[in-house]
Amino acid sequence: MTKMKVTLKVYGMTCDDCVLHVKKGLEQVGKNVKVSIDGNASLEIDDSIDPYKIPSLEVFSGRYKAQVREIKDE
Repeated sequence: MTKMKVTLKVYGMTCDDCVLHVKKGLEQVGKNVKVSIDGNASLEIDDSIDPYKIPSLEVFSGRYKAQVREIKDE
């Protein structure tokens, strides 16, 4: 399986609880999840997951929105 590192821009986070909520949502599909209050997020996924579907995850269906910024093969 090929691993990919996906970088996202996350909108709508205003506090540390927001960061934790988004991190938990991303941990459902990836590993080594990093999320910062300034809206930057990254995670590692395997090739069975379409990185362009990450912004459609449940965590991004309400208050938070995400946009894929970069995808790198690991």
